[in-house]
Formats: sequence, structure tokens, C-alpha cells
Amino acid sequence: MNQVKKRADRTAEGVAMWRAIGALEADPRVRNPDSMAAGFLNPVSRALLSVPPLRSWMTNYYSRKLPGAYGYATARTLHLDSILSRALDEGAEQVVLLGAGYDSRAYRFRERFSKVRVFELDLPATQERKKKRLEALFGSLPEWVTYVPINFDAQRLEEVLPAAGFDRTRRTFFLWEGVSMYLTEEGIDQTLGFVARNTPPHSSIAFDFVALGALRGDDSRYPGTRQWINVLAEMGHPMTFGIEEDATDAFLRKRGFEVVSQIGSAEMERKYLVKSDGQLLCHTSSFLCIVHARVQEPAPA
Repeated sequence: MNQVKKRADRTAEGVAMWRAIGALEADPRVRNPDSMAAGFLNPVSRALLSVPPLRSWMTNYYSRKLPGAYGYATARTLHLDSILSRALDEGAEQVVLLGAGYDSRAYRFRERFSKVRVFELDLPATQERKKKRLEALFGSLPEWVTYVPINFDAQRLEEVLPAAGFDRTRRTFFLWEGVSMYLTEEGIDQTLGFVARNTPPHSSIAFDFVALGALRGDDSRYPGTRQWINVLAEMGHPMTFGIEEDATDAFLRKRGFEVVSQIGSAEMERKYLVKSDGQLLCHTSSFLCIVHARVQEPAPA
């Protein structure tokens, strides 16, 4: 496995670790709903996770390296779960997970997918490892999920999704979690362009992004960003793309979308990280936002 593949696999497992730790929170109000996350971890990580003092040490250690990452993992999971549920309620017939990593929604929302086709796209090596873990957990791969290997640097969605059975006439929900910040604007436009051109109106996409002001060094509004930038760069994942937090609607309208909802760090904390006793579990990352945008109706002729 080359270095790029190793980094991608390590990142996917790191995110799964945050979710697995959060799934063990005693207070159900701030518990991460991803009860499957631990199943995707390697045996050593699962063993460490099972020992409370070691679990606490890991949480504290990595929270110092990436301040707010733990809280963000839980808030993001809860928020994107709610957006997915709403999209299904409103009639989504296909769900596409872009850069799926060890996302478990195709399995946690199993009862909602009886008439919905799910596509998971990811690097071949990460996807193969995930499929092996799923076979160990379930005995076989779920028939309602189509696994689509893709090299995002060399292949386009137009090349791989239709060939995998994607139906461009069906209302679709795309989930693009933890990806946009590592791309170029050209890469962003390619993905958003595919969604806008190849799905009917009211299809939608939810993704998280870095506030551009943070990348420009606005530490007063986005404290802690510089540490994230440095640590992620050392890990081989430099953050390269952001959107102006106050101009997301304009950015997406130019690309054929209208914003349904947007949430930033302060609202995430209020909505998802306040414990039953009214105390804040922890802070989330100051510079990460989540947006849900709908494909616009075509302009009248």
C-alpha cells in the first residue's frame, strides 16, 4: 500500500475512533449514535477502547492535538444523521456516500433503505478493508449497497457512478463528509457540477467545509485553526479549500444550488453537545461548518 493509501486508511480509522469513543458516552443526550464505529477499528484500537482509563487518555491526548475534534465528531454525526433522515422522509430514492470511509449509515439506517439504493464511493484499498469488516460483522455484504471503488484524483463521478447503476432520473441525496477541505476549488466544482447536472430538482447534498477566514488566519474568530493546519499538514492532509462562512448561499447559487440549512460551531455545541445536566460536554472545532443544499429548479424557458 503506498503512502497516500496508508494516510487515507489511517484517517478513516481515526474518524471511526472518535465516533467509537463518543458512542460510549454515559449521557444519551450527547452520545454519538454510531454504535458500529468500533467494529471498523483494528484489534489494537478496539482493545484500547475497551479500557476506560486508556480511552480517557486517548481522548485527552488527541483533543490537545486537534482541539474540538472529539466534539465535532459527535455533533457532525448527529447533524448529518438528521439531514439524511429528512432527505429520506422527503422522498430520496438514492443515497450516495462520497469518500465513505467507515461511515455506517448504510447499515444503521437499514430499515429506511428497503426501497432506496445506496452507493458508497471510496479509494479501493479503504473500501476493500471495510468490506472485509462488514462480512465479518454481518456474514455477507448488504444487498442494498453498491460499492464503487474510485481514485478521486484520476477518475470522475461521470465515469464510475452511471456504470455502477446510478439512475440520474431519481431523486438523490449525496453525503460528502470530511472531504471538501482537502480539495481544490476545481475538485469542488467537479463534484457539485455532477450533482447539479445529473440529478432532478430537489435532490440535495450535505457536506462540511472549512470557513475560508480560518485559512486566511482570522484567529480571533476561529481560534485553534493554526494548530489544526499544522497537525493535518504533518499527517499529509493539508487543508486547501474553504468557503466564506457568511457567503455560502452565494457560492452555492452560482453552482446551481440553494441552501436548505447551515450550521456552525456555536450552534452545533448548543444543539448537540449540552449534557442532560445543562453542562457542555466539550467544545467543537471553531472553523468547521456543515451545509445542506438542494438542486435548484431549472429556470423557465
